[in-house]
Amino acid sequence: MRIEIRIFGAEARAAGADALAVDLDGPATCGSLREAMRERSPALAPALGWARFAVNGRYADDETEIGETDEVALIGLVGGG
Repeated sequence: MRIEIRIFGAEARAAGADALAVDLDGPATCGSLREAMRERSPALAPALGWARFAVNGRYADDETEIGETDEVALIGLVGGG
């Protein structure tokens, strides 16, 4: 299955795009997506250690199952003053 991931900020600059498509086999989880993204985009590897996923507008842990129709976003560190 193909999962489309929206990417923002520094992570988007590292990936060179504001979205990334990743193909996964079988039942997909955020954890398997994280590993596939490390392979697909090595420039994102450092951020994937701390970044979180949001699935359909809600933060998700690595055990959360995802499907092709889910809206998935990679949420990196944010800061402000």
